[in-house]
Amino acid sequence: MFTGASLRAIALAAVVAVAGCASLRGRTEGPTVPVIVQVQNNLPLPTDLTIYAVTRSGARTLLGSVPPAATRSFTFKPVSFSEQYRLLATRPLRRAIASEVFTVGSDMTGRIIWTLSPNIIGFEEVDTDSTASPDTARAH
Repeated sequence: MFTGASLRAIALAAVVAVAGCASLRGRTEGPTVPVIVQVQNNLPLPTDLTIYAVTRSGARTLLGSVPPAATRSFTFKPVSFSEQYRLLATRPLRRAIASEVFTVGSDMTGRIIWTLSPNIIGFEEVDTDSTASPDTARAH
């Protein structure tokens, strides 16, 4: 039987494998493009969260707030395709929650999905077959 820690390790390995495959396609140099960061606040103890993208050096970029039991999407423009980030969720009177380290591998990365419980990061590629115009595909 798998423990919670081993299931998280397996899920993380799968996400890294998918992210690695995703980064092989698309442009990996030059100016970056904005990506959507979707945060699912499904913590067992309902609490408001403030979400930041944090560089390896500790520089924070405020993304926004997520109320209890809600999912919110934010736009984030990475500094470069090789910069390492963590997402950080701060909460009142409790310790902050940090995601695993990740990079935005190429301009094909369209969405970063962070599910707070069990603290897993996932990635979706840009939908190149979409017929939606950029104005109608914006996250709210």
